[in-house]
Amino acid sequence: MSTKRENTTSESRRGHKQDVVARVRFLYFAFMVVGLIIAVRLVAVQIASPAVKHNAKVLKEGVFRRDEIKAHRGAILTRDGEPLAISSLRYNVEIDFKSEGIRKADSMLYIKNADSLAKLLALHFNAEDAKANGYKYLSASDYFRILRDERTRAKNRSYKLFPRLVTIDEWNAMRSYPILNGNLGYVYFARPEEQRLYPLGDVARQTIGRHTPIVLENDKQIKGTGIEYFYNDELTGKNGKVKEQWIAHGFWARVDDPDNIMPEDGCNVITTLDAGIQRAADDYLREILQKENASFGVAIVMEVETGNVLAMVSLGSGRERGNEYSERVANHALSSKMMPGSTMKLATTMALLEIGGYSLDTKVSTEHSDSKRGVKVGNALIYDTHDAAQGTDGHITLVDAFAHSSNVYFAKAVYEKWKDNPAEYTNFLAKLRFNNYIGMEKYGEARAKLPMAGTPEWNIDGSTSTRLPRLAYGYELEVPPIHMATFYNGIANDGRMVAPRIVDRVERDGEVIERMPTVTLIEKMCSKRTLNLLDSCLIAGSTRTSGIFKDLPTTFGCKTGTAQMWSNFVSRGELDHKQMLNGIDKNDQYYYGSIVCVMPAKKPKYTIYVGVCKQKMYGGDSYYGILLAGPVANDIMTYIYANDPTLHAEVERAATPYSPTAIKAGDSDDVTEISRRLSANHTGDDNDKEWSRAKVDKDGNSAVAGVEFAVGTVPDVRGMGLSDALYLLESVGLKVTHSGYGSVRTQSLEAGRKISNSNRTIHLTLKQ
Repeated sequence: MSTKRENTTSESRRGHKQDVVARVRFLYFAFMVVGLIIAVRLVAVQIASPAVKHNAKVLKEGVFRRDEIKAHRGAILTRDGEPLAISSLRYNVEIDFKSEGIRKADSMLYIKNADSLAKLLALHFNAEDAKANGYKYLSASDYFRILRDERTRAKNRSYKLFPRLVTIDEWNAMRSYPILNGNLGYVYFARPEEQRLYPLGDVARQTIGRHTPIVLENDKQIKGTGIEYFYNDELTGKNGKVKEQWIAHGFWARVDDPDNIMPEDGCNVITTLDAGIQRAADDYLREILQKENASFGVAIVMEVETGNVLAMVSLGSGRERGNEYSERVANHALSSKMMPGSTMKLATTMALLEIGGYSLDTKVSTEHSDSKRGVKVGNALIYDTHDAAQGTDGHITLVDAFAHSSNVYFAKAVYEKWKDNPAEYTNFLAKLRFNNYIGMEKYGEARAKLPMAGTPEWNIDGSTSTRLPRLAYGYELEVPPIHMATFYNGIANDGRMVAPRIVDRVERDGEVIERMPTVTLIEKMCSKRTLNLLDSCLIAGSTRTSGIFKDLPTTFGCKTGTAQMWSNFVSRGELDHKQMLNGIDKNDQYYYGSIVCVMPAKKPKYTIYVGVCKQKMYGGDSYYGILLAGPVANDIMTYIYANDPTLHAEVERAATPYSPTAIKAGDSDDVTEISRRLSANHTGDDNDKEWSRAKVDKDGNSAVAGVEFAVGTVPDVRGMGLSDALYLLESVGLKVTHSGYGSVRTQSLEAGRKISNSNRTIHLTLKQ
């Protein structure tokens, strides 16, 4: 029995052991499976979850980061401190449609808020604002659809809701709008961005330029232009670096760190441009371009002594002539080479006087040439616009030829003088840099093109017998407008040609970092004798201006020019573009009318250049320089004269100071001030009355005394001006009528008389 019990006990123990082992094995297997599931899940989370990736990165790199702080870009200013280009903070507001506030918001509440926000956004970013800022207008229903659908998709952590950047004032106002006011929590990001602004709009945009390249469809880049590009390093400044600590999604806080580097804002570039003259030149030129349906126009104003460019306007036509003109088409003032026409006659006159042995009285026969009757000079047929020798035997002097702009005179004079040695003439022009740059090449200045006698080029498409006569009156060569303006400026500057100067200095916080020097191109263009004679020619030229300058209140010298264009130019105009497809030739009848003026005639201070390109067949026959460019030059010079006191004659002081013979009675402060300022001697400053009279003796001495008026009586207003008399009489209840002007001489109610209800009307008679 005992053995049987022992066996049973042994089997029972063995069964318990096996049960325990089985359970342990099961638990071990279960733990293995759970561990494997956790491991797989961890791997999956690590690979697939952006949030985990971000957190892992933060854990890996720590809760700190190094961030770059961009420096503020410096401003481009006019010489008088008016901004041409400035940078300002704007806000780019983005909605986070995956934020908890939007995802968990009650649907009805969200729809109500979205509807209100959509209406407010459509009202703020209205059609007029869209047109002004160049974006597509969205209606309230458009905004509502975005707010509704993007919430449903819930794919966008960052959705740009506003169609443009907004100012701090706009953003502060919008923060009261539903959803943006925090009623659903933090559901947006407001990212500050720096935006380049141009307070003067399109004015001077070619001069300002751009610092970023333009990327074309073939991935080629057009580099930046203007001051923005060439002074980019100075304007950009130096970015800073700071240490920041991560706080929450989208939030970083700056912390102190010895390695923090604060940004160094960019410098300001101070130009030579005068804001008032630049705006005026732009307005006047734009007006004539629209009136004449012109293709493009240029206006330049230079300061004679320094070469400072006070205004430089380059307006090109838009798709329709006479409608839209923009500075953004091309920098015609610098980059468009054109035959100057008769403005070149000043250089030819200089050559004739300086090396040709001519005087202002040297006569040449024009053979009574006019627009219908040409004269053959060499192998060239030359025409004048009118008979400059009318009423004579056909011979006219050099000064008359300049004033009448006779092509025949200058063609004959130059051809006869230099036909056997044309190189002497072209070399003279080359010394005046008519085959070179004049210092603005980095801004896009085109190099002047002058055919040089004695070179293979000289006999291409012509010869001495054709080139030399035409060169004399402004054909055969090509120069950009800035070059011709600089040449005339050198003549006005007593023969010293200085390079045009567009930037004066670079500043940081008011301290001058760099000042740009005045560069002399030619110290002495010609002799003093020749300069004096050229001045006489310019003044003679101003006498034949068809009355356009008759109301100009100052003297000036000038030369006009008209030349037919045979070369291409840049234009967005549809008509111009069609002409350019096959190249422009003389049959297209494009003309360039220009004028160069120096003012005042004696000791000139300003050089004004205006040029307008127009196709003759569109808009009548007013394609001559005097008719196209003359009115603009007149308006610019009138503006300059009105705003430059140094051009006005000084008012001579009288031998004896003026003293008034009488001073109107009235308010004590006014009477005392006038008496003190105008009288020879003044007494009465201790007067404490509200009203006063001043007595003036024969020597101009004045004495001011206070006046009292009894209550309830008629005041004595004799000697007062009408405004003081009206105030005083009406304040005591009287009705006033009056006649005449000046000061009160008589009053119908006697002074000091008691005021009665039966007679409350008083009549005043005023006389000078």
